[in-house]
Amino acid sequence: MGGETTLKEKLVRLVLIISLVGLLTLGIANFQVIISIGNINLGSLPDYTVVFFTGEPFVPVYVDGKQVGVTDASGYLVVRFEGPASYIAWAVSSSWQVSFDKVYFTVEKTPKIVRLTPTLNGKLVVFSNIYPVHVYLKDGRYVGMVTEKSNELVIPQGNYEFVFSSPGYGDIVQSFTVHGRKENPIWLEFKEQPLNVELKVVPEKFSPNGDWFEDETTIKIYSSKFASATLQIVDFSGKIVYNKGLRLHPGANEIIWNGEGVPDGRYTVLLVASDGKVEMKKEVVVELDRSRYTYRKEIAITLLILTLAVIVYLVLTSK
Repeated sequence: MGGETTLKEKLVRLVLIISLVGLLTLGIANFQVIISIGNINLGSLPDYTVVFFTGEPFVPVYVDGKQVGVTDASGYLVVRFEGPASYIAWAVSSSWQVSFDKVYFTVEKTPKIVRLTPTLNGKLVVFSNIYPVHVYLKDGRYVGMVTEKSNELVIPQGNYEFVFSSPGYGDIVQSFTVHGRKENPIWLEFKEQPLNVELKVVPEKFSPNGDWFEDETTIKIYSSKFASATLQIVDFSGKIVYNKGLRLHPGANEIIWNGEGVPDGRYTVLLVASDGKVEMKKEVVVELDRSRYTYRKEIAITLLILTLAVIVYLVLTSK
């Protein structure tokens, strides 16, 4: 019995030290931790007291982002607040197998219990012929990314409709059950997408005359997969005025062209893309017209000078 009492006293001291250190470090003034072991009698607690219960011992409890203490051996943490208010609380488990949802609660004069409900987690272990793999839920929410070296995601247990995606490959939609406290392996076999590319320029007509309005154009290349490409811009006679080798990635690829060194006129933008199996060609027309001057630069500079003048005037007259 004596050894049991000693152990309990040591436990109380440990929890007290952890709580006090946390409170002093964070400078929390409106919380007071009340140390207790075992069952809690609400009737014996002072006003504005909240008893947090996690069911898990020695779990840090946070209120509005600040740690207010650590639960005792029975999973309780008793905290006295200065007065009525509303907060958000949560706990952080030391084990990946459990997580706690955030709870909105109000502090009232009468002591109350706030239960921080644990959720069992499982590990989704992804084995794939291609990495990285992006994991989504079917409603579009992002779960996370796995790589060959880090292929595990910790998520709450439950039944899911996953969408697995890897750039340049077709998505895989699969129903899967994640069991709590377990590793749940899943095997994926991605199929390579065929090469598709599209080409456009925005704007199709631009005026590189230094007026700060449409002084350049954006050449947009959309690709379904990784591919090598050559981008050329040629004039009416077939002379190449711009030439660039590219490494396309899935999605949108952008190249800025300012028309430097070439006269006004219509030019053809040529794209040749290849994935090593298929070659595709696309072309669009872009036009340069430096005669369209908007005076936007002069207007912007004038407004800036006037603004600075007003600021200087206000500073000088306020003395």
